[in-house]
Formats: sequence, C-alpha cells, structure tokens
Amino acid sequence: MNKAVGIFQARENFWFVVPTDKSLHSGDFFIAGPHMNWATNGDLVEVEIMDKKWGKSKEAKIIWILKASTDHKTNENNIIWVYTQGNGDFGFVDVETETETGKTKKWYYVHGRNKSTAMNGDLVEASVKVFKWKEEAEIIRVIERKKGLVVGTYQVGRESFWFVVPKNDNIKNDIFVASTNAMWAHNWDIVWVEITKFGKKNPEGVIKEIIARKWSLDKREEEILTLAVEAGAKITFPDDIQKQLATIGESVDPKEIERRKDFRDMFTFTIDGADAKDLDDAISLEKLDNWDFILYVHIADVTNYVTENSPLDKEALERATSIYLADRVIPMLPEKLSNNLCSLNPYTDKLTLTCEMHIWGKTGHLIKSRVWESVIRSDYRLTYKDVDMIEQKKLNVGDELMFRWEVSLELLETISKANELKEIILKYREEAWVLNFDFPETVIDFDADGNPIWVKEYPKYDSNKLIEVFMVSANEAVAKEFSKFPFLYRIHEVPKEQDILELQDKLNIFGVKHKFSESTTAEFGLLIEKFADLPDTKRRFLERMTLRTLTQASYSHINFGHFGLWLEFYSHFTSPIRRYPDLQIHRIIKEFLVKRLNADRQAHYKAILPKVGKQSSTQERMSDKLEYKVRDYFLVKYYKDKIGEEFDAIVSGTLYKGFFVELPDTAEWFVEIEWTVYDEKLQTHRDKLWNKYTLWDSLRVRLVEADEKLLRLNFEVVH
Repeated sequence: MNKAVGIFQARENFWFVVPTDKSLHSGDFFIAGPHMNWATNGDLVEVEIMDKKWGKSKEAKIIWILKASTDHKTNENNIIWVYTQGNGDFGFVDVETETETGKTKKWYYVHGRNKSTAMNGDLVEASVKVFKWKEEAEIIRVIERKKGLVVGTYQVGRESFWFVVPKNDNIKNDIFVASTNAMWAHNWDIVWVEITKFGKKNPEGVIKEIIARKWSLDKREEEILTLAVEAGAKITFPDDIQKQLATIGESVDPKEIERRKDFRDMFTFTIDGADAKDLDDAISLEKLDNWDFILYVHIADVTNYVTENSPLDKEALERATSIYLADRVIPMLPEKLSNNLCSLNPYTDKLTLTCEMHIWGKTGHLIKSRVWESVIRSDYRLTYKDVDMIEQKKLNVGDELMFRWEVSLELLETISKANELKEIILKYREEAWVLNFDFPETVIDFDADGNPIWVKEYPKYDSNKLIEVFMVSANEAVAKEFSKFPFLYRIHEVPKEQDILELQDKLNIFGVKHKFSESTTAEFGLLIEKFADLPDTKRRFLERMTLRTLTQASYSHINFGHFGLWLEFYSHFTSPIRRYPDLQIHRIIKEFLVKRLNADRQAHYKAILPKVGKQSSTQERMSDKLEYKVRDYFLVKYYKDKIGEEFDAIVSGTLYKGFFVELPDTAEWFVEIEWTVYDEKLQTHRDKLWNKYTLWDSLRVRLVEADEKLLRLNFEVVH
C-alpha cells in the first residue's frame, strides 16, 4: 500500500493533501468528498495514494487523522497527542495548544485501566472525561507506535515462559517471547526485541539481536550499549556481512593498481588524532616555481570493496555514520575495512580517489581541479601534536615521532609548505568573513578499567585547522566539478528572516548593537568579530545564541549552497569510511571517470539520492544526540563521588525554574531555584533572599545530586 503523510488544505473550493516530505512525492494529492474521512482544514493526515488522477494531481483517500489542527481535537472531547508513561501504573497525554498569547500546555492524567495498549511515546487518540470532578483522558486507540526496538534482559518467568524485561523504566510491561523467537538467547542476556503484537497485559515480541551475553558484560558496558541501541544504533553486524567480508582479499589486487594513477612515489602523509584507527585522508603537496601550489588530497576508495546494493552497502546506508562514544566507536563499516583495508596506513599500497587542486599562491583561490582513481603508499602517520611540534621547531631531523618514525628533511620542508598554503587560504576565508565558531569540547580520560578519572577541555592544535582547510578545499572542488550530474551536497541554508530579527533584538538586550541589512555570511562574520574581545564566557554565550539562529546543516540532492562557509558548491567527499554520503558520491565520481555515467545511471542516482540524503541526515542527528548522552553518562559517573564538593562556575544560561552553570572543565549542569522572580528579557533570576543571578556571573556551587537514571547533575549556590 502506497501511503503518505501531509497537511489537509482547501484550495479554490477543492481539497488537497500537501505531503510533508517533498523529497518522496513530487506533487499534492487531490481528495474527493467521499474520501475526506471527517478531516478539517490544517489537520495532519495519513493518506492512501490511489491509481486515479484529478488533473495533474494524483487522487488519495484519507486513512487517519494523525493530528488535528489548532487544538488537536477530533471532536468536542477527543484529543490526539503523544502518550507519556509515568513512574507507576499511569501516564499522561500532554496537549500543546496555540493561542493568541502563545503556546499553552495541558496535562491529562491517564489511569492504568484507561491506557489501552499504549506505550511510552505512542501517538494516541483519547477521550477527555471527568473522574471525581477532575478531567482525565481515556485512550481510545493507538494511532502510531513509537519507532524503535526495546532493550531488555531475557529472563525466565512463571511456568517456564520467557520474557524480556525492558531496561527503560517507562515501559512497564514485560514482553513475552516464544521460544521460536528467542534467537538462542540465554537467561539474563541483554537483547534487542521488536514488539510484534500489543496486548493490554503483555506485548509479544521477537528478539532481533543479542547485544551481549550476561557473563561477558560489566554493568558499565551494559549501560552504554543500552543507551546506544535505544537511540537506534546498530552495534553488531549480521551474518550476511560476515559472509561478504570473507570473500574480500587481504591485499590490493595488482590488476586494480595497474589501471589507476600511481602516486606511490609521491611524498605523502596522514594527520590524525593519536587514537584514530580509521585513516580516511592523506596529503601530498608541491610548490611550483611561480609560487603556486598543487595540493593532492587522497581519500580512501571504500567503494572498491563496498559495491552498490551488496549486504555491506545496505548495512552502511542503514547506519549512515560511525558513532564516536567517548572511549569507543560504533563503526559504519566492519573493522576489516575501517581499520585495515580502507584505512590509509603507512608503507602499504592503498586504493584511493585523489583530488588534485591547483591553487593560486597569492590568494588561495582554486585555479583548476581534477579527480583520479589512484593508488598511494603513505610515508608517515603523523598526529596533530607531531605537526604542531614541527611547526614550532621543537622537532628536528632525526627526532622520533609518536609512531616511532624519525623526522626527515623532506617532512620538515613539506609541513612548512603546507602551513604556508593553509595561511594563504585562511587569510582569504577570513577576509570573506566565513563563520568560525570556537566552542570548547569536553574530553574524558579513563583508567585501565574504563572508569572516568579526569574531565577537561579537548586540546586543540593548529594542525587541526590545517586538515580542516585542506578538506574543505577538496569538498568544494569536487562539488563544483560534478554539479552538472545528480549529486549529494552538504547544505546549510540561509537563516529565516524572523530568526534574524529575534537575534537582533536579543543582542540589543546584551549591549551588542548590530543591525542586519541583509542575510549574508559576511553580516554574521562581522557580528562574530564584535564578540572577539569579550570575556570567554560572554563570547561563548553570544556565539551559541548566534549559532541557534542559523539553520542546521544537512544532506540534499538539491544544491542550496553552504551559508556558513559562504560556498556555492559543497559536498562531503573526504570521509567515506565513516560517512555514507561521501561513499555515495565516490560511486558517482568513479562511474564518470570510467565513462559509465550514462543516462540510465544518472536517472538511477536521481531516484535514490533523496532517500540517501534523508537517511544520512536522520542518522547524523541520532548520532549527535547519542554522543551527548553518553558524554553525560560518563560525566555523572565521574562526579558521583563528589557530592557535597564545591566548584567555581559561571551562569551560562537561564530558564524559568533556574539556571545552567558551566564548570572550568566545560561540564554544564542545572541549579534549580524553588522561589524566584525571573526576568526573561534580561535573563535574570532573584531568589527568595533577593540574590541576583544573571548571565556570565561567577559564583560558587555545591554538587547535591548525581542522578544516574536521568543522567544529570544538580547543584546549589554556595552563599
């Protein structure tokens, strides 16, 4: 059944549904009177697309009203909203309504006997009734189940029946699993179960994955894997992946080397973090007699091993990204590829795509570029720290590097040229007011047992910027060169006018006068420049506030340009080991290079790229949220034995119920105030003793709680 979701709208006395996902449906759907199903203007509905047409529009019939417009009521008493499970045998349906004065919320209590089969996060329809003089909700039906599987412990129950006991406290019912659906799980294993049948007592399910055997798992590992799987991450590779890996050789095929551009004799090196294992990119550089440069950015050719529509490819698209969780990685590709065959390790032949860029030495502008199927043999595996020490002349010929190689004269000279080119390009970018936010990142150190022992700000090196500049150059060059074909872009759209006006008003409150004459990158660059001389805490707050005004970057088959970088063409080309969009465009590039990108193949890519862009953007959001959640998990573990200790802090943000404080190690948590007078416009609190707390205030706080279930720390002010 072909279905779509959209908004029900009237247009010239006819009715249409405008799909919410334009990438999947090219036009609106006509709704005839008999197929309206009691929908009203503005409702969010699900439709079944029919074979008939009305004019240029396909006809459809409404199946469900997913969310009613305005007050979300389907009739006088019924409401449609998301069900939230409480801590006991009860829950809530929280309804948000739009009024002339703004948004308001109302909470309807749902007694256990009235929740039907609803589970936490389900979209439900409920009837509002009065019980003992109070309005409560009785759930009539579940409209849409919350997506995602359930993590729990596989246990034997009464009368030898087996159940999965959910680890999420908001899921109150154990899930029955028949022995035929247990996937060889043992008692107390941690498993991933899909609910297949919902009942008022116990749902039924099928175990989809055994996350870990109980005897091989410590409590900390269990919690991290639970967070990952509940967020939607896949942590193991299925059997068909292992079978495909077994067919891939351990070395490069000599015939493949023969047909490629051979850069093995060119001086080449990688620059990565000391603990990196998936080395996507390498660099070579020439400085010509006329002072121009040729920059070679070599990128791992993952598509040589991950063929389209193979099990590896389907799995990679489903994951879409590697996820970096403090002290571990959930990779997009299996270790045999990510850390071995595809990783550009030194002194071994590696298949690559090389972007060759001719750059004008006076301004850093790109003169011309070309992409090759290539083979390289890297001479050095460098770390960011190595390169900084070379630049600072703390390492000389013969000195030992981190990975035991010795510094050569050629390495010193090439790093010098690379830094010279970096500065030329940066000067041009700064003059163009390209946005450059500088937020601190938290890094957590661990002991031998994996326990957090230190929290600090992530050290940044000048060579981080060198790699960033060169990768941006390659990404831009590739996007521009292949823009005439179906392609996948990394886009960052122009901010909305209303958001810019709101930012302008907020800046005035904080004493920063800046009037936007037009929505350009240069305007925002000038604004950020005004923050440069402010104290770090104030500068970071204003930069965060400015960043929130900007749209979120994403992947798209339509080129909207990159606002933050002020680039008309931009893609992600440089990390195919850990990002699917990069791998996807490598296929398009390679088919062009071998003259196979004919009309049929272009039509094929035009059809699939919207799905790839959407999936990649969705998984990127999931990954970001999970990384923050795991970071919070380790921070709470680190601070849990420090309850009662005092810390210096600054006020970094405010809400109605209190304010956030940031500690010197970059950890940010909340101070709740029981009684307060809050001035939202000035972002200021006054407590019952009339003490004033405003943004950027320095103060002393005491840790009062480390909540391992909610993953948060709570502080109080020390007077």
